[in-house]
Amino acid sequence: MKNTHVFAMASLAVLALGLFFPGENQAQIPPTRQLISQNALLAGLAPGALYPFIDTTPSKIGRAHIAITDATASCAPGAAAPANMEILAGVAGGALVNVMTAATNTGIGSPEQCVFHVTIRPGHGIVPNRVTDIVVVNANPAAALTGLNTITVSALVF
Repeated sequence: MKNTHVFAMASLAVLALGLFFPGENQAQIPPTRQLISQNALLAGLAPGALYPFIDTTPSKIGRAHIAITDATASCAPGAAAPANMEILAGVAGGALVNVMTAATNTGIGSPEQCVFHVTIRPGHGIVPNRVTDIVVVNANPAAALTGLNTITVSALVF
């Protein structure tokens, strides 16, 4: 009888250790990478103003998906670039490029508020080889952005 209790207690101890110290979950993002997601309503961003929206320095962005809403001449797939906003990607103090062009126009919405989106990867297309910053620029020299202007970014950071 005494051996049965010892065996039962040992089994419970092993089970408890398994629950408190589980093995690695292979579905998790490795600890050297981090997925970040940010969004903002850009109402009030002054004419010509810059908004450093994402800054991962000294870490690098490996891939990012960027979606914005802005007015445009024509809200149709590939028809026209955003009228008031530029989204720069690259390294502050180094190479930054506008990644929101007519090609990013989805055709979702209207000319007053159209959805634009793009996925960027360093070294692909016009994107610089290193990306640590995503910056919003109010490219309208005469008016602040309004409540119709938004940005959402999700990025994998190394």
